[in-house]
Amino acid sequence: MTTVNINSLNKTYPNQPAPVLKDFSLSINDGEMVALLGPSGMGKSTLLKLITGIERPDSGDIQFDGSSILNVDPNKRGAVLMFQKSYLFPFLTVEDNIGFGLKVQRASPETIRGEVKRMLDLIGLPGIEKRKVGQLSGGEGQRVALARALVTNPKLLLLDEPLSSLDTEVRMNLQEAIRVIQRELGVTTTFVTHDLGEAMAMSDRMALLLNGEIVALDKPETLFHRPRSMAAAKFMGVSTFLNGDQLPVKCEARSLSQKLFAIRPEHIRVQKDGCEQSVQGVVSDCVFRGEYVEYQVAVDGTTVRARMPMPASMFPHGEQVYVKFPREHLFEVQN
Repeated sequence: MTTVNINSLNKTYPNQPAPVLKDFSLSINDGEMVALLGPSGMGKSTLLKLITGIERPDSGDIQFDGSSILNVDPNKRGAVLMFQKSYLFPFLTVEDNIGFGLKVQRASPETIRGEVKRMLDLIGLPGIEKRKVGQLSGGEGQRVALARALVTNPKLLLLDEPLSSLDTEVRMNLQEAIRVIQRELGVTTTFVTHDLGEAMAMSDRMALLLNGEIVALDKPETLFHRPRSMAAAKFMGVSTFLNGDQLPVKCEARSLSQKLFAIRPEHIRVQKDGCEQSVQGVVSDCVFRGEYVEYQVAVDGTTVRARMPMPASMFPHGEQVYVKFPREHLFEVQN
């Protein structure tokens, strides 16, 4: 069990004008799973490399349970990194792949066999000890790679987009499996992803990285429904922002007119009749998406994007409608 504290990390690569990480700080609780979420090139994978010792920071510190690991050899830090590809040894059996780390630690053959069996049961693939790596599917290979990472009982498990190359069904099954295994073992875990759905499904908290900095850090449900900044809201799929004086609701205080509010597209309603919390607009697009209808409505020179679950009305292009912003779903953001 490990608590991780990352303090004011800075990292700039040669011949790059901007730092990939700047004054980066993050605390990860014992047994917690934290997602590092953001577009490519925002410093997520670099952070994992700094933790494992593949790279060194220009300044700052990384601590496990209050002690700095920067001067500890990478192979003694207890941080295990699992990559996008399984990188299993093709010339070894599943058993030898999983037990490789224990063999390096000079564990007895009996201990290795017992731990390999325990790991295969844990990942849901019992009895495949003697199978060749080439006989494994992509999902099975990633499960075996996970077992290999966990068998040495690491202090910190680091996952660098380990599911990105898998098809949707296998990916979703593995998301659930990794989460169950992580909870059962209680291993502190950090994983990198650019997939919002994956981050929400697997993490205790999500850290949104933009331009080398954390712009939002919170529980998935909080960060999804009520992000605190415009940058975070946009990444979470929010596209409608209103000044207080634009709100189609009565303001209880004049100060509200100076504030910026946002609302998620699935909370906006597009309807034929007006009401107190609605404004008039014209439909510019209406698309059937199966489980919901997606609207684009021109309102006062801006485009409002809304998603309404089925059954929902299909309005033709140019139709005059009313867009409702339910007050209970409006939330304040910082610009």
